[in-house]
Amino acid sequence: MAYYQRELAPNVPPLSARRPLINEYFLSAYTMSIYTGCELGCPYCDSWVYNERPLNETIAIPVDLPQRLAAALPKIDRGDLIAISALSDPYQPAEQTYRITRQVLQLFAEHGQPCLIMTKSPLVLEDRSLLQKMNERSLAVVVTTLLTLDQHLATRLEGRAPSPQLRLEMLAELKRAGIPVGVALLPVIPYVNDSNLNLRRVMHACAEVGVDFVVWDYLHIPNERHRHRINVLLSQLGSYPPRYYRDVYRDQATVNPIYRHDRDRELLQRCDELGLAPRAPHQLYAGKLSPHNEAALLLRHAAFRDRLQGRERLAHLHRELADAIFQGRVRAADLRQSPLYPTVGPLLGLSTTT
Repeated sequence: MAYYQRELAPNVPPLSARRPLINEYFLSAYTMSIYTGCELGCPYCDSWVYNERPLNETIAIPVDLPQRLAAALPKIDRGDLIAISALSDPYQPAEQTYRITRQVLQLFAEHGQPCLIMTKSPLVLEDRSLLQKMNERSLAVVVTTLLTLDQHLATRLEGRAPSPQLRLEMLAELKRAGIPVGVALLPVIPYVNDSNLNLRRVMHACAEVGVDFVVWDYLHIPNERHRHRINVLLSQLGSYPPRYYRDVYRDQATVNPIYRHDRDRELLQRCDELGLAPRAPHQLYAGKLSPHNEAALLLRHAAFRDRLQGRERLAHLHRELADAIFQGRVRAADLRQSPLYPTVGPLLGLSTTT
């Protein structure tokens, strides 16, 4: 059982600084965490790195967060989406008592603020009507993490997190309520949940629920402290000596490009076979974000597929154009180099004729 500590932080901004690049996975220009610390305590989580004490030992309850957010929201462009939560689950058990996440969503609903919520908890269903109201006025998306359908493995990887089946049922209920839903296969962990069989099973489950999109990325190992934690996790799962990761990571924080390309292609192929969108589809956010954000996301998502299908030059162009649009410094002449110009140009108020 975690220890709850009520906190006041009047001088702490409730949101991150605006991102230098739009987040192509979660459509966001800003991020925010509700609680500090996370009772779920998943051992692979990056958040362990940012805490001197165990991540799931003490949960800071930001009782003044709604007031700080209310003061900050008028300064935020309604076309910029806010993603909750960067480092802890907004519907962890503390939410049952304090309802800080609900208060934040109520503010978003009042201001017409688009948001995306990442959670593993079916407790989000208690805010279903609020999310419906938000989505009708702007955009409210719920994303859950799904690493495996194997309950035994999930328990060892995710500790106190609700079971994969409960999360799939949660997504199905939200989908029936008209709320957009996605699955994040985060992280793909080499030698643990990266087999073709596991990936196929996860993707089939997503297709059966009818999720709007799937995203994925790979286990991040930012420092030696976290590398030790991952080595301990591997030793608890099976006979995985540390040398298994030497070729995959090469002492870097992220997997090597060859491994990434192989797994990306496998996942993209499964998505295409099952009719799953490997990023949020345009119709989900069309007209609900600023035109610049829409255009940047379209180009970023195109760049992802360009890279995997061997169009590296076009992928590079689309990434550069997306970043320039998000930063407000794109030129029409540069945009016309892209085959997406007939779609992107009108979003930015540009003529499709030369």
